[in-house]
Amino acid sequence: MKGLFGKAIDVLGYAIDLRTKRNIVLSSNIANVDTPGYKARDIPFKKIMAEYLDGAQEPVTKMRCTRPGHMAPDTGEGIGPGAPEAFMVTTDPGHIATHSIKPEDVHVVQSKETGTPNNVDLDKEMAKLAANNLQYQTTVQALIKELELIKVAITEGGRV
Repeated sequence: MKGLFGKAIDVLGYAIDLRTKRNIVLSSNIANVDTPGYKARDIPFKKIMAEYLDGAQEPVTKMRCTRPGHMAPDTGEGIGPGAPEAFMVTTDPGHIATHSIKPEDVHVVQSKETGTPNNVDLDKEMAKLAANNLQYQTTVQALIKELELIKVAITEGGRV
């Protein structure tokens, strides 16, 4: 058992976190619908969740220091290119600032060019965002049910 209350709550919490991050990525696509040259991105929820479930722990992205703005926290070994691998926060807006999503898991979406010369299809992005929001709400409801079961176990367990 990974957490205090079992794997179900850990998995649901991770799924909610991942759905939130996907919402941010899809919203960014919609916000950049008129940005020339912008490439739509997406997070493959099923693939990342499968990796999480297989490893029974959160995947962690290690980043290399490639720019002077990147810092190597807690190592005391300096900053900038050539610094040792460490868990870092990105300063490049093209990166997704997260410790749990691998950069290779953020895919550029292939779709027809519409309007401005980029590959954002507003209708598809809005549909993906709506579906992701529904799945987020469903996952939150499942987490609430799990917590209610724990509450019942605690309150009813004392009445023996």
